[in-house]
Amino acid sequence: MNNSSESRVKALAITTLLLLVFAVSHHIWANWGLVTIHARQQPLAKVVSSIQRQGRATIRTDLPGDTLVTMDCDKVPVADALETLAANTQSRWRLVYIAAGTRTALKSFTLSGSQVPDGWKMLSIPFGNIAAFASDDAPAQDPRQDPWTLKTAAPAPIQSFFLEAAQATNASFAFPADWNPSVKSAPASGIVDKLVPKIVSAAKGYETQIFLLTKGGQRGPRNNDTAAAGDQPPALQIDPDLLAQRAQNQINRLPDAQRIEAQVAFDSEMAFRKSLAGITDPAARLAAMQQHMQDPAVQQMMANRMDGADGRMSHDQRVQRNQSYVNRKLAAMGKS
Repeated sequence: MNNSSESRVKALAITTLLLLVFAVSHHIWANWGLVTIHARQQPLAKVVSSIQRQGRATIRTDLPGDTLVTMDCDKVPVADALETLAANTQSRWRLVYIAAGTRTALKSFTLSGSQVPDGWKMLSIPFGNIAAFASDDAPAQDPRQDPWTLKTAAPAPIQSFFLEAAQATNASFAFPADWNPSVKSAPASGIVDKLVPKIVSAAKGYETQIFLLTKGGQRGPRNNDTAAAGDQPPALQIDPDLLAQRAQNQINRLPDAQRIEAQVAFDSEMAFRKSLAGITDPAARLAAMQQHMQDPAVQQMMANRMDGADGRMSHDQRVQRNQSYVNRKLAAMGKS
């Protein structure tokens, strides 16, 4: 083989190797952080471990590790995998940022059931998936990507920023109750996953994040600073404008077709809520709310949300849920 032939062979070999490296790299990049689970009565601990590994996320749960799980998802973001897991375990999930003044204090945050540790506070305002009211196949959005335009002006105590973020985004915040240093300067806007580390760093603190999966019927650890939207205990003053912007941000991130439907549903609901503000008589307000709930469009939105949850359940769970519904109806009619 002459030098020219050898050069061509070497060039071809190098080109083939480069193409192979590119193909492998592209595959890894395209599937980075995506989750594939095909579980048939597998222990929850095994499923959670797989989601953590594939989704590059930390998940904590108060559910028994030997809970059997049946679920399917193919190359989906971690939020979508958690949504399916929650539907199949009758649980709820959320994102929690944990912050403290020292790394030791940060590591001391542990959960016992649904209770936060003594000396810690949790800010959490459950809100739900606005898009689910408009479409039964609405995607689960990753709270880490929630936009956040700060209203709190620095310098201000860090807990003021956490209180705002708990309303403006779908993230929750846990921190030592007596840790409230001043944030001298803070960025104006961005996604919450970028802003939180900057704000905590400005307070000379440390932070980490977890996805929390808790038993159904609750959104996780609760204390006096945890409230459902619309519920305003004395310790937590909710800003309606922040909640409205939070909903709008969710809608803005949807695909075109779903965004239009969700926007119509949201605008209609906001108009109704504004109309309630002008009704001072409690009986009249109750009558207006009952009439609103009978609106076919509102009932369709509720049905969309239920259908979306049902669609993520296994076949056996849907059968069991339907049977439970029938049993409750029969009991209510005195026929059980």
